[in-house]
Amino acid sequence: MKINLIFFLPTFTFGGDSNSIYRLCSKLDKKKYNIFIISIGKCYYKQKLKKYCRHIFELKTNRTLFSIFMLRNIVSNIYKNFPQKTIFVSNHHYANIISLIALKSYKHIKIVLVDRTDLKELIRYYNLINFFKGLIIYFLIPIFYKSADAIVANSKSAKLDLRRLCKKKVINISPPSLVKFRSKKIKKNKKKIYTVITVGSLVKPKGVDTMIKAFNEIKLNNVILKILGDGKEKNNLEKIIHEYGLEKIVFLLGRVKNTKKIYQSSDLFIHASHQEGFPNSIVEAINYNLPVICSNCKGGTKEIILNGRGGDLFPIGNHKILANKITAFFENQKPLIKKLTLARNNIKKFTLKNNVKKYDKLFSGL
Repeated sequence: MKINLIFFLPTFTFGGDSNSIYRLCSKLDKKKYNIFIISIGKCYYKQKLKKYCRHIFELKTNRTLFSIFMLRNIVSNIYKNFPQKTIFVSNHHYANIISLIALKSYKHIKIVLVDRTDLKELIRYYNLINFFKGLIIYFLIPIFYKSADAIVANSKSAKLDLRRLCKKKVINISPPSLVKFRSKKIKKNKKKIYTVITVGSLVKPKGVDTMIKAFNEIKLNNVILKILGDGKEKNNLEKIIHEYGLEKIVFLLGRVKNTKKIYQSSDLFIHASHQEGFPNSIVEAINYNLPVICSNCKGGTKEIILNGRGGDLFPIGNHKILANKITAFFENQKPLIKKLTLARNNIKKFTLKNNVKKYDKLFSGL
Protein backbone atom coordinates (compact mmCIF):
# COMPACT_ATOMS: atom_id res chain seq x y z
CA MET A 1 0.00 0.00 0.00
CA LYS A 2 1.26 3.48 -0.88
CA ILE A 3 2.28 6.10 1.68
CA ASN A 4 0.56 9.51 1.59
CA LEU A 5 3.27 12.16 1.59
CA ILE A 6 2.11 15.75 2.15
CA PHE A 7 4.61 18.63 1.75
CA PHE A 8 3.64 21.95 3.35
CA LEU A 9 5.36 25.31 2.81
CA PRO A 10 4.19 28.91 3.41
CA THR A 11 4.87 29.88 -0.21
CA PHE A 12 6.28 27.90 -3.11
CA THR A 13 8.29 30.72 -4.67
CA PHE A 14 11.59 30.39 -6.56
CA GLY A 15 13.71 30.07 -3.41
CA GLY A 16 15.98 27.26 -2.25
CA ASP A 17 13.42 25.52 0.00
CA SER A 18 10.81 25.29 -2.79
CA ASN A 19 13.41 24.06 -5.26
CA SER A 20 14.60 21.40 -2.78
CA ILE A 21 11.05 20.05 -2.37
CA TYR A 22 10.52 20.06 -6.14
CA ARG A 23 13.73 18.09 -6.72
CA LEU A 24 12.86 15.60 -3.97
CA CYS A 25 9.36 15.05 -5.37
CA SER A 26 10.77 14.51 -8.86
CA LYS A 27 12.86 11.53 -7.70
CA LEU A 28 10.77 9.85 -4.99
CA ASP A 29 9.31 6.48 -6.02
CA LYS A 30 5.77 7.15 -7.33
CA LYS A 31 4.90 3.47 -6.81
CA LYS A 32 5.61 3.95 -3.11
CA TYR A 33 4.22 7.45 -2.45
CA ASN A 34 1.09 9.51 -3.13
CA ILE A 35 2.52 13.05 -3.12
CA PHE A 36 0.48 16.14 -2.19
CA ILE A 37 1.58 19.78 -1.98
CA ILE A 38 0.02 22.43 0.26
CA SER A 39 1.08 26.08 0.01
CA ILE A 40 -0.35 28.95 2.05
CA GLY A 41 0.30 31.32 -0.83
CA LYS A 42 0.66 30.82 -4.57
CA CYS A 43 2.61 27.77 -5.74
CA TYR A 44 4.96 29.01 -8.47
CA TYR A 45 6.11 25.42 -9.11
CA LYS A 46 2.56 24.27 -9.90
CA GLN A 47 3.13 23.36 -13.55
CA LYS A 48 6.43 21.60 -12.81
CA LEU A 49 5.03 19.66 -9.84
CA LYS A 50 1.81 18.48 -11.53
CA LYS A 51 3.40 15.40 -13.08
CA TYR A 52 4.78 14.23 -9.71
CA CYS A 53 1.84 15.03 -7.41
CA ARG A 54 -1.73 13.80 -6.97
CA HIS A 55 -2.91 17.28 -6.03
CA ILE A 56 -1.60 20.78 -5.25
CA PHE A 57 -3.53 22.92 -2.76
CA GLU A 58 -3.14 26.71 -2.48
CA LEU A 59 -4.73 28.07 0.70
CA LYS A 60 -4.54 31.70 -0.49
CA THR A 61 -5.01 33.29 2.92
CA ASN A 62 -2.79 35.48 5.07
CA ARG A 63 -4.73 34.79 8.25
CA THR A 64 -3.16 32.24 10.58
CA LEU A 65 -6.47 31.05 12.07
CA PHE A 66 -7.92 30.36 8.62
CA SER A 67 -4.73 28.52 7.66
CA ILE A 68 -5.09 26.18 10.63
CA PHE A 69 -8.73 25.30 9.84
CA MET A 70 -8.07 24.92 6.11
CA LEU A 71 -5.03 22.75 6.76
CA ARG A 72 -6.98 20.43 9.07
CA ASN A 73 -9.74 20.11 6.50
CA ILE A 74 -7.41 19.33 3.57
CA VAL A 75 -5.35 16.75 5.47
CA SER A 76 -8.50 15.13 6.85
CA ASN A 77 -9.94 14.79 3.33
CA ILE A 78 -6.69 13.35 1.97
CA TYR A 79 -6.73 10.66 4.65
CA LYS A 80 -10.45 10.00 4.08
CA ASN A 81 -9.85 9.39 0.36
CA PHE A 82 -6.58 7.51 0.91
CA PRO A 83 -6.87 5.80 4.33
CA GLN A 84 -3.29 4.61 4.67
CA LYS A 85 -0.01 5.64 6.30
CA THR A 86 0.21 9.44 6.05
CA ILE A 87 3.31 11.57 6.60
CA PHE A 88 3.03 15.35 6.78
CA VAL A 89 6.28 17.22 6.02
CA SER A 90 6.25 20.86 7.11
CA ASN A 91 8.96 23.32 6.09
CA HIS A 92 9.89 26.61 7.79
CA HIS A 93 9.50 27.72 11.45
CA TYR A 94 6.20 29.55 10.96
CA ALA A 95 4.61 26.72 8.96
CA ASN A 96 5.88 24.17 11.47
CA ILE A 97 4.07 25.85 14.36
CA ILE A 98 0.84 26.07 12.31
CA SER A 99 1.15 22.39 11.36
CA LEU A 100 1.55 21.21 14.94
CA ILE A 101 -1.41 23.29 16.15
CA ALA A 102 -3.61 22.07 13.29
CA LEU A 103 -2.66 18.38 13.28
CA LYS A 104 -1.50 17.58 16.81
CA SER A 105 -4.72 15.69 17.60
CA TYR A 106 -4.45 13.48 14.48
CA LYS A 107 -2.59 10.53 15.98
CA HIS A 108 -2.71 8.57 12.71
CA ILE A 109 -0.61 11.24 10.92
CA LYS A 110 3.16 11.37 11.33
CA ILE A 111 4.56 14.91 11.41
CA VAL A 112 8.06 15.71 10.13
CA LEU A 113 9.41 19.23 10.66
CA VAL A 114 12.15 20.62 8.42
CA ASP A 115 14.13 23.67 9.56
CA ARG A 116 16.45 25.52 7.25
CA THR A 117 18.03 28.29 9.34
CA ASP A 118 19.58 28.68 12.76
CA LEU A 119 16.92 29.62 15.28
CA LYS A 120 18.79 32.63 16.64
CA GLU A 121 18.41 34.23 13.21
CA LEU A 122 14.68 34.50 13.98
CA ILE A 123 15.42 37.31 16.40
CA ARG A 124 17.89 39.20 14.23
CA TYR A 125 16.54 42.76 13.98
CA TYR A 126 15.45 44.03 10.52
CA ASN A 127 12.25 45.80 11.55
CA LEU A 128 10.06 45.86 14.66
CA ILE A 129 7.21 43.68 13.31
CA ASN A 130 9.47 40.88 12.05
CA PHE A 131 11.51 41.03 15.25
CA PHE A 132 8.44 40.41 17.46
CA LYS A 133 7.12 37.71 15.12
CA GLY A 134 10.48 35.96 15.26
CA LEU A 135 10.66 36.32 19.04
CA ILE A 136 7.25 34.67 19.49
CA ILE A 137 8.17 31.76 17.20
CA TYR A 138 11.54 31.36 18.95
CA PHE A 139 9.80 30.79 22.30
CA LEU A 140 7.06 28.58 20.81
CA ILE A 141 9.50 26.19 19.09
CA PRO A 142 10.72 24.27 22.19
CA ILE A 143 7.10 23.94 23.39
CA PHE A 144 5.58 22.64 20.14
CA TYR A 145 8.46 20.83 18.40
CA LYS A 146 8.56 18.14 21.10
CA SER A 147 5.35 16.62 19.74
CA ALA A 148 6.80 16.12 16.23
CA ASP A 149 7.58 12.57 15.06
CA ALA A 150 10.84 13.70 13.46
CA ILE A 151 12.85 16.92 13.10
CA VAL A 152 15.16 17.51 10.16
CA ALA A 153 17.83 20.22 9.94
CA ASN A 154 19.39 21.00 6.59
CA SER A 155 22.80 21.93 8.02
CA LYS A 156 24.99 20.72 10.87
CA SER A 157 24.83 24.17 12.43
CA ALA A 158 20.99 24.17 12.45
CA LYS A 159 21.00 20.62 13.84
CA LEU A 160 23.06 21.64 16.89
CA ASP A 161 20.88 24.70 17.43
CA LEU A 162 17.60 22.72 17.26
CA ARG A 163 18.88 19.92 19.47
CA ARG A 164 19.99 22.43 22.10
CA LEU A 165 16.65 24.25 22.13
CA CYS A 166 14.25 21.32 21.72
CA LYS A 167 16.11 18.64 23.74
CA LYS A 168 15.08 16.15 21.05
CA LYS A 169 16.83 14.04 18.39
CA VAL A 170 17.44 16.01 15.18
CA ILE A 171 18.42 14.47 11.83
CA ASN A 172 20.74 16.31 9.44
CA ILE A 173 19.74 15.96 5.77
CA SER A 174 21.42 18.40 3.39
CA PRO A 175 19.29 19.78 0.51
CA PRO A 176 19.64 18.28 -2.97
CA SER A 177 21.89 21.12 -4.11
CA LEU A 178 23.85 19.08 -6.63
CA VAL A 179 21.88 17.39 -9.40
CA LYS A 180 24.82 16.64 -11.70
CA PHE A 181 28.51 17.05 -10.86
CA ARG A 182 30.39 18.93 -13.59
CA SER A 183 33.77 17.23 -13.66
CA LYS A 184 35.23 19.08 -16.64
CA LYS A 185 36.58 22.53 -16.00
CA ILE A 186 35.42 25.18 -18.41
CA LYS A 187 38.35 26.90 -20.07
CA LYS A 188 38.18 30.66 -19.96
CA ASN A 189 40.06 32.89 -22.35
CA LYS A 190 41.89 35.95 -21.13
CA LYS A 191 39.40 38.78 -20.84
CA LYS A 192 39.34 42.51 -20.85
CA ILE A 193 36.39 42.54 -18.43
CA TYR A 194 35.96 40.17 -15.46
CA THR A 195 32.57 39.26 -14.01
CA VAL A 196 31.54 38.75 -10.39
CA ILE A 197 28.07 37.27 -9.82
CA THR A 198 25.63 36.63 -7.01
CA VAL A 199 22.36 34.70 -7.13
CA GLY A 200 19.47 35.01 -4.67
CA SER A 201 16.34 36.85 -3.59
CA LEU A 202 16.61 40.63 -3.29
CA VAL A 203 15.67 40.87 0.39
CA LYS A 204 17.53 42.47 3.30
CA PRO A 205 18.87 39.24 4.86
CA LYS A 206 20.71 38.43 1.60
CA GLY A 207 23.06 41.39 2.09
CA VAL A 208 23.10 42.44 -1.57
CA ASP A 209 23.67 46.07 -0.51
CA THR A 210 26.98 44.96 1.06
CA MET A 211 28.20 43.79 -2.36
CA ILE A 212 27.18 47.03 -4.06
CA LYS A 213 28.94 49.08 -1.37
CA ALA A 214 32.03 46.88 -1.80
CA PHE A 215 32.09 47.71 -5.53
CA ASN A 216 32.02 51.38 -4.63
CA GLU A 217 35.29 50.80 -2.76
CA ILE A 218 37.00 48.72 -5.46
CA LYS A 219 39.48 50.63 -7.62
CA LEU A 220 39.64 48.06 -10.45
CA ASN A 221 38.25 49.34 -13.75
CA ASN A 222 37.83 45.97 -15.46
CA VAL A 223 35.47 44.15 -13.04
CA ILE A 224 31.66 44.19 -13.11
CA LEU A 225 28.99 42.78 -10.76
CA LYS A 226 25.91 40.93 -12.04
CA ILE A 227 23.09 40.39 -9.54
CA LEU A 228 20.62 37.62 -10.41
CA GLY A 229 17.31 37.57 -8.57
CA ASP A 230 14.24 39.61 -7.69
CA GLY A 231 12.52 40.78 -4.52
CA LYS A 232 11.28 43.56 -2.26
CA GLU A 233 14.65 45.32 -2.05
CA LYS A 234 15.02 45.88 -5.80
CA ASN A 235 14.02 49.57 -5.76
CA ASN A 236 16.24 50.29 -2.76
CA LEU A 237 19.22 48.57 -4.42
CA GLU A 238 18.64 50.56 -7.61
CA LYS A 239 18.79 53.76 -5.52
CA ILE A 240 22.11 52.68 -3.94
CA ILE A 241 23.57 51.88 -7.37
CA HIS A 242 22.46 55.29 -8.66
CA GLU A 243 23.66 57.09 -5.51
CA TYR A 244 27.18 55.67 -5.96
CA GLY A 245 27.13 56.15 -9.75
CA LEU A 246 27.73 52.45 -10.38
CA GLU A 247 25.29 52.00 -13.27
CA LYS A 248 28.07 50.96 -15.65
CA ILE A 249 29.57 48.25 -13.41
CA VAL A 250 26.70 46.90 -11.25
CA PHE A 251 23.74 45.27 -13.02
CA LEU A 252 20.44 43.96 -11.62
CA LEU A 253 19.46 41.22 -14.07
CA GLY A 254 16.27 40.09 -12.32
CA ARG A 255 15.17 36.47 -12.28
CA VAL A 256 17.09 34.51 -14.92
CA LYS A 257 15.64 31.18 -16.05
CA ASN A 258 18.80 29.77 -17.59
CA THR A 259 21.77 30.70 -15.42
CA LYS A 260 24.19 28.26 -17.07
CA LYS A 261 25.73 30.74 -19.53
CA ILE A 262 26.15 33.39 -16.86
CA TYR A 263 27.88 30.96 -14.47
CA GLN A 264 30.14 29.73 -17.27
CA SER A 265 31.18 33.23 -18.35
CA SER A 266 31.81 34.52 -14.80
CA ASP A 267 35.00 34.55 -12.74
CA LEU A 268 33.98 34.87 -9.09
CA PHE A 269 30.90 34.21 -6.96
CA ILE A 270 29.94 36.32 -3.92
CA HIS A 271 27.46 35.39 -1.21
CA ALA A 272 26.86 38.10 1.41
CA SER A 273 23.89 36.79 3.42
CA HIS A 274 23.28 37.79 7.04
CA GLN A 275 21.54 34.46 7.61
CA GLU A 276 21.24 31.22 5.67
CA GLY A 277 19.83 27.74 5.72
CA PHE A 278 21.79 25.81 3.15
CA PRO A 279 22.57 28.08 0.16
CA ASN A 280 22.19 25.99 -3.01
CA SER A 281 23.61 28.85 -5.08
CA ILE A 282 27.07 28.42 -3.49
CA VAL A 283 27.11 24.71 -4.33
CA GLU A 284 25.98 25.53 -7.86
CA ALA A 285 28.72 28.16 -8.28
CA ILE A 286 31.41 25.74 -7.08
CA ASN A 287 30.01 23.12 -9.45
CA TYR A 288 30.57 25.60 -12.30
CA ASN A 289 34.21 25.98 -11.17
CA LEU A 290 33.74 29.43 -9.67
CA PRO A 291 35.85 30.46 -6.66
CA VAL A 292 33.64 31.82 -3.87
CA ILE A 293 33.78 34.55 -1.24
CA CYS A 294 31.05 34.30 1.41
CA SER A 295 29.95 36.03 4.59
CA ASN A 296 30.64 34.06 7.75
CA CYS A 297 26.94 33.76 8.65
CA LYS A 298 25.53 30.80 10.55
CA GLY A 299 23.97 27.95 8.62
CA GLY A 300 25.28 25.76 5.83
CA THR A 301 27.69 28.24 4.19
CA LYS A 302 30.76 27.27 6.25
CA GLU A 303 29.84 23.60 5.87
CA ILE A 304 29.98 23.98 2.08
CA ILE A 305 33.30 25.84 1.95
CA LEU A 306 34.91 23.94 4.85
CA ASN A 307 35.14 26.91 7.24
CA GLY A 308 37.24 28.89 4.80
CA ARG A 309 39.43 26.10 3.45
CA GLY A 310 37.28 25.84 0.30
CA GLY A 311 36.66 29.56 -0.19
CA ASP A 312 37.15 32.93 1.50
CA LEU A 313 35.03 34.31 4.36
CA PHE A 314 34.36 37.91 5.40
CA PRO A 315 32.47 39.39 8.40
CA ILE A 316 28.71 39.91 7.84
CA GLY A 317 27.97 43.37 6.42
CA ASN A 318 31.63 44.46 6.21
CA HIS A 319 31.81 45.83 2.67
CA LYS A 320 35.36 47.14 3.07
CA ILE A 321 36.83 43.73 3.89
CA LEU A 322 34.79 42.23 1.06
CA ALA A 323 36.18 44.87 -1.32
CA ASN A 324 39.73 44.00 -0.21
CA LYS A 325 39.12 40.29 -0.81
CA ILE A 326 37.68 40.89 -4.28
CA THR A 327 40.64 43.11 -5.17
CA ALA A 328 43.11 40.53 -3.82
CA PHE A 329 41.50 37.81 -5.94
CA PHE A 330 41.85 39.72 -9.20
CA GLU A 331 45.43 40.67 -8.36
CA ASN A 332 46.31 37.00 -7.71
CA GLN A 333 43.70 34.31 -8.43
CA LYS A 334 45.81 31.27 -7.53
CA PRO A 335 45.15 31.05 -3.72
CA LEU A 336 41.34 31.06 -4.10
CA ILE A 337 41.42 28.73 -7.12
CA LYS A 338 43.50 26.31 -5.04
CA LYS A 339 40.78 26.38 -2.36
CA LEU A 340 38.21 25.67 -5.06
CA THR A 341 39.66 22.17 -5.53
CA LEU A 342 38.83 21.31 -1.90
CA ALA A 343 35.35 22.80 -2.22
CA ARG A 344 34.62 20.78 -5.37
CA ASN A 345 35.50 17.53 -3.62
CA ASN A 346 33.31 18.53 -0.67
CA ILE A 347 30.13 19.30 -2.65
CA LYS A 348 29.97 15.78 -4.09
CA LYS A 349 28.10 14.67 -0.95
CA PHE A 350 25.27 17.21 -1.42
CA THR A 351 23.65 15.27 -4.24
CA LEU A 352 19.99 14.73 -5.09
CA LYS A 353 20.59 10.98 -4.91
CA ASN A 354 21.83 11.17 -1.30
CA ASN A 355 18.97 13.49 -0.33
CA VAL A 356 16.31 11.13 -1.72
CA LYS A 357 17.95 8.10 -0.10
CA LYS A 358 18.00 9.73 3.37
CA TYR A 359 14.39 10.99 3.18
CA ASP A 360 13.17 7.64 1.88
CA LYS A 361 14.85 5.93 4.85
CA LEU A 362 13.27 8.44 7.26
CA PHE A 363 9.76 8.06 5.79
CA SER A 364 9.98 4.26 5.75
CA GLY A 365 10.99 4.19 9.43
CA LEU A 366 8.09 6.29 10.74
